[in-house]
Amino acid sequence: MNLSRNSYNHIKSFEDFENEKMKLYYQVKLSEKKLELRYIELASFLNPMRFVPFLVSSWITPLALSLKNLIINFFSKEDKQSTSNSSNDEKSE
Repeated sequence: MNLSRNSYNHIKSFEDFENEKMKLYYQVKLSEKKLELRYIELASFLNPMRFVPFLVSSWITPLALSLKNLIINFFSKEDKQSTSNSSNDEKSE
């Protein structure tokens, strides 16, 4: 530990010391609460009742999008072919 870098040079009185002590106490409490919140979020995310549907939906979404694109491409090709066939029929007449 580097003793030359003293971050408590601003403490000049007992009142300053008490204020710094309370500030550090509240920082520790805030860190503990943040850690507890992260734990609760992780526990709720890993809950099987929520985790399994999340995995299924994350797997199904790309499959559904690719199926949708396949169907759209299939019908757009049919429309283009029927349009080109119609225009060819009109030209031949």
